[in-house]
Amino acid sequence: MHPPILYTNQYTLKSYNLNDQSRFVEMSLDKDSVQFMDGTGSEVEERSLFNKIFQVYERKDEKWFWIWGIFDEDELCGHVELKETEHTLDGELEIVYMIHPDKRRQGIMTDVLSSIKQQQQSWGKRIIASVSPDNVASISLLKKWGVDKKVILTDTETGEDYLKLVLSK
Repeated sequence: MHPPILYTNQYTLKSYNLNDQSRFVEMSLDKDSVQFMDGTGSEVEERSLFNKIFQVYERKDEKWFWIWGIFDEDELCGHVELKETEHTLDGELEIVYMIHPDKRRQGIMTDVLSSIKQQQQSWGKRIIASVSPDNVASISLLKKWGVDKKVILTDTETGEDYLKLVLSK
């Protein structure tokens, strides 16, 4: 299902179109953008993943999975997802995001998170984030939102610990 279009103070969150692929791939191949995510490191695979976004848009199941590009006018600045995952309980959505390398440190995610925070009650959902304890920048950003609960979880495959942060309403 296509997510609703959201407007922040400065940006528009909307569905991707095919013309966004190259800029998405630049973002997803940037080591700083994806150092705490499961990036493939392969341009071919990242282009394939981008195309899978359109399959998500066409799904008709009940599972919540919204994917947006973050746009400043017509320029793709970032990527954000809200979805049900293995980390979410009933009434929770996990947020995943990355910012294009030439748009970092411009307050984009602060603006986006503020807008999402305002929406979460109308959606009837709490927002959570699964974050590496080493991802100091994201933890700092999410603490600005407010964290009601922090749980340490362990990845069953890698044995690595990560944080589940339940964000304030």
